[in-house]
Amino acid sequence: MSIEGNLDQQEPRPRLGSDAWEQIGAHLQAVFAEIEGQPIPDEQIDLLLALRRVERERRREA
Repeated sequence: MSIEGNLDQQEPRPRLGSDAWEQIGAHLQAVFAEIEGQPIPDEQIDLLLALRRVERERRREA
């Protein structure tokens, strides 16, 4: 049986309590603190530059 056909018939999901949100937030802060000072890899910089070029070309064509 597919869930797609019964989206409005799904049972409500339980909500997270404030303690769970605080734990998740603390864990995410710890993870991002570890990588915050690290340089962006060259491959990602290349992708960002390519995206910027495409965006500029599209603006010129519009």
